[in-house]
Amino acid sequence: MRFALFYLALYFVASEASAGAWVLPTGETKASAQFSERSQRLHFPLAPARDYTLRETHISLLLEHGLSQSATLIGKLSQQRFSEALSVRETQSSQMALQVAAPKLAAGLLPPYVFLGLKNLFPRGQWRREKIASVRAGIDWQNGEANQSGYHLSVSLADKVSVGRLSVLQEVEYGETRLSREHHVNGQYRFSIQRGSWQIGSQAEQFENQTTGYLSLKHSLRLTWKPEPDGYEITLGRGHTRVNNRHQPLAQFQRGQQWTLEFQRNF
Repeated sequence: MRFALFYLALYFVASEASAGAWVLPTGETKASAQFSERSQRLHFPLAPARDYTLRETHISLLLEHGLSQSATLIGKLSQQRFSEALSVRETQSSQMALQVAAPKLAAGLLPPYVFLGLKNLFPRGQWRREKIASVRAGIDWQNGEANQSGYHLSVSLADKVSVGRLSVLQEVEYGETRLSREHHVNGQYRFSIQRGSWQIGSQAEQFENQTTGYLSLKHSLRLTWKPEPDGYEITLGRGHTRVNNRHQPLAQFQRGQQWTLEFQRNF
């Protein structure tokens, strides 16, 4: 059980939402606080019948500060609490990173000629398109049953198409984390539609611990309220997770549930 719990803990630590593709303007600061709960049922065919549900609570604080027009300093603190039957584990993690704009990588995420076709079909619309790319690198620490440190590298792309007050946004991120004893690979895709102060969309993430053979897929629906003059936003997410671990063939990870509440403020 300790092995199954540790694999799930690594997934939760690595899969939390990141800063995105945009760097902050010089001197601007953004703070994001997040609270989430997840539950994941496990079934062991040869074990005595009991409740093997894994439950996790996650709290994190993400701070970003614009050093220049092309560089943002990022710091993150988080704490996770895991419980399963009579076993309880806690993990603290921290991260420092530098995010740098990479305009040469901003190739866009739409199929070829789609944006041009929309402009030709609806010539009266005030069409705008913003293609963003950035690269992030930093160092990580994890304290708990397994103390680890290491570094991570990631690249983020965003493609935003707007007409009037309506915007369609796609975001993609790929990253790798190398800790003292493990190697993680994480991919994320987010699609959202925004009109005025409201934004609705979906997010899919895939995480793989290449050292332990743990693989997970998470999908969630997200609703965001962002009053334009006030500089803050509130996001509520609800979704499910599916996991697999080739090194634990007797542990059957069933479909899990999760929800997330996030508050973000710009200064």
